[in-house]
Amino acid sequence: MKRNNILFIGLIGLLAFGCTKDKSTGITQPLPAFDVAGVPDTINLYTHQDTLRISPDVAGETTYDYYWTNISANFVSLYGNRNKTDTLAFTKNLELPVMLDPGQYYLIFNVRDKRSGVVKLKEIIFNVSTRNENGWYLIKDNNGKTDVDFIYKTGRIDNWIAFNNKGKSLDGNAVKGLFTADLRTTLTSADLFGGLVVLSENDAAIYRVSNGAQVYGFDSMFFAKPANRRPQNVFQPMPSGNLMLLNDNRAYCMTKGALFTSLPQTYTPAPLAVVGAMDLGWDIKTKSIFCYNGTAYAALAKNGESLKNMTADLLWMGGYPGPRSVALTLFRLPDQRGMLYKLNTLYGFLLGSDSLVMKRDTLAPTHGLMKASKIAGNYDSDYIYYAIGNNIYLTDVTTTTERLQVTLPEGETVTSIQHIKYPVPATNVVYTTDYLAIASYKDGRYKVWLHKISSTGTIQPLAQPTYEGDGRINTIIYMEKGIGSRVF
Repeated sequence: MKRNNILFIGLIGLLAFGCTKDKSTGITQPLPAFDVAGVPDTINLYTHQDTLRISPDVAGETTYDYYWTNISANFVSLYGNRNKTDTLAFTKNLELPVMLDPGQYYLIFNVRDKRSGVVKLKEIIFNVSTRNENGWYLIKDNNGKTDVDFIYKTGRIDNWIAFNNKGKSLDGNAVKGLFTADLRTTLTSADLFGGLVVLSENDAAIYRVSNGAQVYGFDSMFFAKPANRRPQNVFQPMPSGNLMLLNDNRAYCMTKGALFTSLPQTYTPAPLAVVGAMDLGWDIKTKSIFCYNGTAYAALAKNGESLKNMTADLLWMGGYPGPRSVALTLFRLPDQRGMLYKLNTLYGFLLGSDSLVMKRDTLAPTHGLMKASKIAGNYDSDYIYYAIGNNIYLTDVTTTTERLQVTLPEGETVTSIQHIKYPVPATNVVYTTDYLAIASYKDGRYKVWLHKISSTGTIQPLAQPTYEGDGRINTIIYMEKGIGSRVF
């Protein structure tokens, strides 16, 4: 809201209440004296962290009534104001937890003379900030509940979901987490916000990053709620106006501002999916790679015939959209050998304009990838990282040779491997964060190891973990200025 609009509203209030009429004489009475101290001109606080406390000193305080009002500075016009004025309290002293969305507000101390009814106003510029926009979001489970540990520069908030939602976490172990930008609650809403999508075995929800509040739950995010609560995957397509969700081997697409709608039952999608110009999925029934294309499917063209009706099982997929635009897929053949594909995921190649398969290799049954517990790729190059026990290995897709990278402490179980890059890869982007993130678990506690990566793909050893906490890590997201990393 423009400041002069606020002052105009205040002026209207003063004109309405600034004088009273003496019915016996017809003489207008002057404004009563008004002396207030102890009220700052500006207040800066953090939402969901701080408490707003003000104790004004009012001369002749027993002769007045008091109330506090608040209005957002996101103002359109006097007659088109989308934001109502909120009355916070009818007391002189104010003490309230800050639960507002980040932004600028105008906090008004209203002092009403009991005898004359005159109301005078004291305006305070109220800046509400959030710590949520910069730091590490660690999606985890602990004792059958899914939550998030948020670690920022000067501290941390454990169980961030419960902290911001009256103690309520998601039921069941963690499945995946994802940052998605430009969410809106209606198709015409101008209020765009970043969201954290969190899936557990039995539940799903979308939380507003700025204040941690749940915007959608499983029961409210679908046009037609699925019969079974079995979330399996969520991914952000390159056309970021959409969001994709897999539940109980069915695919759903959300046009942001609307709700998830079911795709046709052309395929029975496996939980695995990766992002390209179109997103790639795996049909359980036909054992075929196919494409997600918004609210529809697209079959691969003739250049993808070797990926249809396969006599193999899909073990892993890794997708690297944007400037690189490739996907890696790993299959197990009936004789226990592996088949490793590198695919071009640019739009034209997926539609058949040129060679889709960039490379194909057969792996021996003894290759480490065929017995790995966790697998991840590298956005920049054709490197694959994987865990066998507490050992982390690297395979170069070009040669398929294996190299031991690091050995974690004895007894640690690897629960996640990800390449974290920020900002989201695009042309001419300068990256501020670039790590191979490895999460491990032992005796009810997690460790997160953020390894730097060399130009040859090798990872720098660490003497100790970067972060530790209670529970078991599933997904790691890094965020700056309210925008989160993609999950690779």
